[in-house]
Amino acid sequence: MKYLFLLLLPAFALANSIPPTPFPVFLKSGFSSVMEFDVAPTRVVLGDGQSFQVERVENSLVIRTLAPYAVTNMFVYFQSYDPKLFVLTASEEAEPTYYKRIQVKPITAPATQPTPKAGSAKYRTGGRVLRREFDAKKDYLVVGFELSADSSESLKPNWNLVRLTHGKSVVAPIKLWAERQDVQRDSRIFARLIFAKPNVPRNLAGVNLVVPLKGKTSPITLTVAGDK
Repeated sequence: MKYLFLLLLPAFALANSIPPTPFPVFLKSGFSSVMEFDVAPTRVVLGDGQSFQVERVENSLVIRTLAPYAVTNMFVYFQSYDPKLFVLTASEEAEPTYYKRIQVKPITAPATQPTPKAGSAKYRTGGRVLRREFDAKKDYLVVGFELSADSSESLKPNWNLVRLTHGKSVVAPIKLWAERQDVQRDSRIFARLIFAKPNVPRNLAGVNLVVPLKGKTSPITLTVAGDK
């Protein structure tokens, strides 16, 4: 399966059909941050080993920045548990993340899709928001969604122009992951966006996600607010 990675800031690698939700960690020179887990990590993959240092201590990771300003990603793997993804941001103006306890979940098998009845369309053209997550400080908004196409034609999203809208406010994502570049006929794909400090209500009322389509005059517009 071919994956699309559109990265607007320093890159981080994402795996699996639906990647883990990134957890932001803020660091500052001279301070350590401790991430404690329910079980001991088995492997840590750090994007920038020159600017950050990670030490494993039993069930915890001790993270330090080696540079005053830097950004990278960190994957943490466990035996028989879903991996965790962290976005590490070092800044002299940051309020450091001193300690966080992180719960891990057993690896879950992907849900199977029901077999469509003969002669019936499996998917309809459109999309829907599957999850929306605001971090506690409202620094990051993560929106996970799916796009689907019926059997009549495929869809070609213009990923460079996907935007979050609220009133007259238009916000571009800082990172975007998509399962595939195009949506083939009678299929669907999953995608995830990360927005930095979006100026939108915490309850996401009136917030929409606009996905322009190549060769189409009308975009797909998804309502972001919903049951969390």
